[in-house]
Order: sequence, then C-alpha cells, then structure tokens
Amino acid sequence: MLDFKNKVIGGFDLLFLFGRGIEKFSGTKKEAIISFYVSLAFFPAGLAFAYFYHPKGMETGYGYLQIATTVITQFVLSFILSNALVATIAWSLKKLDKFWLFFSASNWVSVPFFIVTLPFMIVAATGIVARDEMDRIFVLLACYSYVVTACIAWKSFNLNWQLAGTIAIATLFVNQEIGHLTYIVQGIPIPW
Repeated sequence: MLDFKNKVIGGFDLLFLFGRGIEKFSGTKKEAIISFYVSLAFFPAGLAFAYFYHPKGMETGYGYLQIATTVITQFVLSFILSNALVATIAWSLKKLDKFWLFFSASNWVSVPFFIVTLPFMIVAATGIVARDEMDRIFVLLACYSYVVTACIAWKSFNLNWQLAGTIAIATLFVNQEIGHLTYIVQGIPIPW
C-alpha cells in the first residue's frame, strides 16, 4: 500500500510539473507492467463517460456500440503506437533503458489526472454546462496532458525541454491521426 501511495504522490508531482516526481518510480519492467494495469483500471470510466458524453462528431446519429467500438479502437491503437514511437525515439537516442521509467510514470499520472478531471466529466455528463463550453475545457485539459507528457519525457530521458516537447507533440500527432483514421474508416465527418 505504501508503494501505491508513493506512486500516486509521484504522479501528482508530475501532474503539477514537479520533476522530482520521477524519483518515485524505479523504471523496471515489472513496475511498468503493474502501472499499465493501474492505468487500464480507469478505462471503464472512460467508456461510461462516452455513453453520456459522446465523442466530438458522434453526438447524434450513432449507437453506443459504434461509439464504444470507436473509443476502444482509438485507445488501443493510440496506446500501442504512441508508446512504440516513444520507444523508437528512446532507442535512437540510446536511452531505451529509460523507456520503462517513462512508461511507468505516464501510466501512474493517470490516477491524479483522473481525480482532477472527474468533476469536469460529471459536469459534462450531466449537461449542467453547454457542450461547446465543455469541449473547450476538454481541449485545454488535453493540451495540458501533453505538457505533462513533455515533463515526464524530460525527466525520464534526461533531455532538454525542446526535445521533450517534441516527443509530446509526436504523441499528440499519433493520437490525432488515429482519431482521424477511425472516423474516416467509418465514414464519420472529422469535426476537428
């Protein structure tokens, strides 16, 4: 339990861009696999959220099975390809041994990020605030998550901030293009 608490504290530190949070992670493959399961535990909440607050461009005219399939496909492909890209960059920088540290820290940050975003998810799902306003808030949260990714890359790989930012932007590109691809394959107009 103490290790879980330390990982969550490290995740909060990184979420608020305190690089010292990386010290809570050992960077072993075993720790990374455990972190994957911790991160995966929040995925059902994301599916439930998609039921109440459909993805952009799928607000009307799409059944929940199609929405769930789209969300699952985007998650799986984005997760695999983003991490493969980061591993490839780490390999090219001769820092592949630090990939598991990046992977573990990134997954553990999902715990505090979920806690911070949960109130916004509740407000959006209940319709208290208009969809357009909530979409803007979620864009800002997504942008901030890539800033956090850059912080994790910076501390994990011991890089300069420009290269760490490049890694974060590369993962953003992969995630956006996977989103576009899943919409194109289904014939859904791309709303962004």
